[in-house]
Amino acid sequence: MKKIVSVFLALFLLVCTMPSVLVNSAQADFVIEDGVLVKYNGSATSVVIPDSVSAIGDEAFMNNKTIKTVKLHSGLYSIGNKAFYDCTALTTVTESSLVGYVGALAFVNTPFLTKNTDEFMKVGFALVSYNGSKTAVTLPDTITSVSPYAFFGNTTITSFKANSNLTSICEGAFYGCTKLSTISVTNSVTYIGADAFAQTKWVSSQSDFAVIGDKILVAYNGDNSLVHIPEGTKQIAPNAFYGNTTIMTVNIPSSVFSVGARAFLGCNNLTELSIEEGLVMIDNEAFANCSKLSSLTTVSTLSVIGEGAFINCTCLKEARLSGNSMTIGVGAFAKCTSLEIVWLSSGVSALSDYTFKDDAKLKYVTVPENLIMISSNAFSGCKSLTAICEKDSVADTVLSNICKVNYDNGDCDRDGIVSVMDATSIQFYLVGRVAYTNENIAFCDADYDSIISIMDSTYIQLDIANLI
Repeated sequence: MKKIVSVFLALFLLVCTMPSVLVNSAQADFVIEDGVLVKYNGSATSVVIPDSVSAIGDEAFMNNKTIKTVKLHSGLYSIGNKAFYDCTALTTVTESSLVGYVGALAFVNTPFLTKNTDEFMKVGFALVSYNGSKTAVTLPDTITSVSPYAFFGNTTITSFKANSNLTSICEGAFYGCTKLSTISVTNSVTYIGADAFAQTKWVSSQSDFAVIGDKILVAYNGDNSLVHIPEGTKQIAPNAFYGNTTIMTVNIPSSVFSVGARAFLGCNNLTELSIEEGLVMIDNEAFANCSKLSSLTTVSTLSVIGEGAFINCTCLKEARLSGNSMTIGVGAFAKCTSLEIVWLSSGVSALSDYTFKDDAKLKYVTVPENLIMISSNAFSGCKSLTAICEKDSVADTVLSNICKVNYDNGDCDRDGIVSVMDATSIQFYLVGRVAYTNENIAFCDADYDSIISIMDSTYIQLDIANLI
């Protein structure tokens, strides 16, 4: 009897513990980082996205041949590029979600996409694909985002009317819609992705500047070498001037707050760039491969210079970088092989990995005391560099093991002493009575604002008098 009871208890305990084991195993199938589902490693045919997930990352389920159904929850906001790409068994996505963004190719090569017959095939509030055959399309009020390539290659549509709830039109959304000539979009649209309207009649019919939505410049049709972005423009969209070899001078007015990714990439005759106060962001590779750009001066409102923003600008000799708690991204000025001097103002707060990688001619960089983060790789390959910084600052700590460090900011005449003569020589320089080399000029920037001005002279005098 005792033996039977023992066996029964063992079976009872096994059954009671099985659900717990299964739950733990299911949770282990999800790799989640900071609310983003990075990877699904399970083999279940039906998957319920955990409530802790706010976004499904790029390629999280890509090439999964087992999954048939996915259940989304109400707290999910975003589905990344190729998230379910080539999930050839996926037929059903059930949701009560707030998804506002679905990335490129997220459901390509799935039955869920290919067998869907809805005119507007959407997930959450995002239009994933248009399956209709109408020439005039009016977007339903329930859609707030047009996903990448949603209308790609549609040669039937001639006109598109957005609703007032639409906020974003993503990369390549209408790419290759060759008959699309009329577009009605309100200023509720605050984001337009790269090539959203490329190869459409609408773009080609615009004047020099194709502007749409909330004053977003999406393409340039002109042939002028001197380009003044129209006042009132708020954003320059990704790829807007991509590969334009005609433009030589560009003026960006104060109304523009963002220059999109690759906006001027490969504009290899661009020699002069003028930026007015108001710009906040220069996105990834925005001016990459602009091989004739010789100098750069940024503005105090700038907060972000993205990854590779000026990579391969091989004629760039000097850069005066002002900003507002500005972060300079990975490789932003890498392979600028002519770069000799860089002024970092007190508004620059962080330098990322390889910011100035392989800038072999870079000799001087002024680094303000309040720059709080410098990657130890920021100046990788800059073999002749002298950093001019404050003693015991972050720059002093990080760069002293990498390059020569000098604390004599304000020593304009390079006699080894910061004196009133330096303050006087700045005034002479400003009125043209003294000519300075780049070496002298680098040391003149006593107040680390990336500009040589009378304030540097004043700063030196106050410093000598121990008033600052």
